[in-house]
Amino acid sequence: NTTVDWFGAFVQGKYDIQKFNLYGMGGISTIGYSYDDHFQVDFEKVEAPAITTFQVKGGGVYNLDDRLSAFANLGYVQKPPILDNVIDYDGNVSSNPDNEKFTSAEVGGSGLGDVYKRQGSYYNTQWKDRNLTKSVTTGQGDSGDTDIIYLTGVNQSHTGVEVEAKVALHEMVDVDFAFSKGNWFFDGDAKGDYTEMEYNDDGQIIGQTSTEYEYALNNLKVGDMPQTAYVGGLTLKPIKGLSLQGLYRWYDDHYADWSPDSREVEGDADREQVWKTPSYGKLDIHLSYKLPEIAGLDMTISGHVFNALDDVFIQDAVDNSRYNGYGDKVHAAHNAEVFLGTPRYYNLGLTVNF
Repeated sequence: NTTVDWFGAFVQGKYDIQKFNLYGMGGISTIGYSYDDHFQVDFEKVEAPAITTFQVKGGGVYNLDDRLSAFANLGYVQKPPILDNVIDYDGNVSSNPDNEKFTSAEVGGSGLGDVYKRQGSYYNTQWKDRNLTKSVTTGQGDSGDTDIIYLTGVNQSHTGVEVEAKVALHEMVDVDFAFSKGNWFFDGDAKGDYTEMEYNDDGQIIGQTSTEYEYALNNLKVGDMPQTAYVGGLTLKPIKGLSLQGLYRWYDDHYADWSPDSREVEGDADREQVWKTPSYGKLDIHLSYKLPEIAGLDMTISGHVFNALDDVFIQDAVDNSRYNGYGDKVHAAHNAEVFLGTPRYYNLGLTVNF
């Protein structure tokens, strides 16, 4: 049985002056965890010391005129570790769990014209002290006991640009375009320290052994999400109430999912980049038609064809899968566990507003 006790408070404000729109917020929260194992008769409830975090964010918009504006945002956020990273399944409490820290900045601008709308931005987010744990087996007991060590120095850098544009070529034809390019990677290596106590036959401590674990993470790409994407759309509105859209998405720089503890340094450090899945694209078609009002009911019929070209593509993958890998530890397709995207499928619906 576990409990999570949380309390938080925040303030925010907004101030408009001439061409500026400014805002800011600040907050503080505290969280406490407890753990009670009802399957053990003599187990005493464990309570971890409360963890305090805070966050501050601010930004503003500068309106150059009625059509053009520029914006900037800054923020610093602390995130407390989850319960499993504070109290393990044996009731051991971490002595000093670090809060995860996010420092973010974003700048950009937008424009609105008679026949177009566009927006672009650059973001920079630094994720420090990401909470990760590793299970280790000690030499105590007949089969060994399992304990938890906490990894430190697991940092990620996320930077990139995002652009969106919409152009009305005609009252019956719209064109949409979006582009995003990211550079997400682990910044620096990580380590973990574990101290194992040595006992005599009477259960008294007679010494201790300290083991340091190192993890080669520096410059490895963050997995499980495409870092480059192109989106193009064409919308036709031939008659009033009818809309037909084709939306094509192309994804690239998609690195397989992986865990930092898989890069534990044992002899020579493995710094080879994780496997990158093949790039892929898919076409979705969306149709909607607003029916004439019947008996005071506002109804819209819609239909969708997803993956209209019935393409075969790898949507997700796991690098060096424990289930599908050949065991040679090479970061390549033959050691990856892959999940294919859904084949072509359809959807038809009716929305009724009353």
